[in-house]
Amino acid sequence: MKTSLVLALAVMTLGLNVSAKDKKAATAAPAPAAVETYKVDAAASTLNWKGTKKLGTFHEGTMAIQGGSVMVEKDMVKSGDVTVDMTTLKDLDQKDADNNKKLVGHLSSPDFFNVAKYPTSTFKITSVTPAKMKNLYTVKGDFTMVGQTHPIEFPATITIANGQANGEATVEIDRTVWGLKYNSGNYLKDLAADKVINDKFELKLKLVAKK
Repeated sequence: MKTSLVLALAVMTLGLNVSAKDKKAATAAPAPAAVETYKVDAAASTLNWKGTKKLGTFHEGTMAIQGGSVMVEKDMVKSGDVTVDMTTLKDLDQKDADNNKKLVGHLSSPDFFNVAKYPTSTFKITSVTPAKMKNLYTVKGDFTMVGQTHPIEFPATITIANGQANGEATVEIDRTVWGLKYNSGNYLKDLAADKVINDKFELKLKLVAKK
């Protein structure tokens, strides 16, 4: 009789332990979502630039995206990086071939982007925060140009579907933060108005990244 009672208690204890384990397993936190890498499609991505003068005239053109990657988790961009090939800088508004070549040469010189020494610029995403509107986000990151790195942030439209991430943004860059002060009215106070180049220039980015 005593032996039967001990066996019954043992079976009950074993059952309680198994039940507790099952319950713990059922309430355990789900496994974290996998982070997927999307490769930037350089051919499908575009980057346009626009620089203006104090009196309202401007030049605009393009630069090629060299490559990069985007880290995606639960259909959300978490981080990433983009590299721009500065040697591909082109001007689109200057139709005279000689003047176009002269302008691109000047923009590529040490007065501006010093392309021979710094052939690439990079942007590293550090955070992507959803805004109130659908598909709109605030993107923050570190922008490296002419060998200097400084933080920037800007609004961007981002969509992810069918293994493809698409992003569009217009970014204003204050070139003087990176030490580009050529014909800046804020540093050359006596410069004639028609020579003053505005400190801020515009970048319009359309980025495509795929699994």
